[in-house]
Amino acid sequence: MDDRKMFAPLRRGEAVSPEGKVLSLLAGYEVGATATALADALAFAGLTVGARAPVRKRVAELLDEMEQAGSVERIPDGRYRAVRPSRDRRGDSRPQG
Repeated sequence: MDDRKMFAPLRRGEAVSPEGKVLSLLAGYEVGATATALADALAFAGLTVGARAPVRKRVAELLDEMEQAGSVERIPDGRYRAVRPSRDRRGDSRPQG
């Protein structure tokens, strides 16, 4: 099952990418979350379609891809958490030095 079907919106609203859905949920977990917990939360919120096992597998794959891209980080106990942008990336206007 491809992402378009698996993460199809069950209700009308704005289309959000699968990565966006995962990241927005992950941002709500202060201490991070596992791929399984995120997949279950997506299903509970009605944001996924299909059996749990393939959804959990795809969420784990998305988290790995997002980790490589630098938008999430894996902490030593296996949970993931959202990476907050540093001041340098946000365009801090304070003088340096």
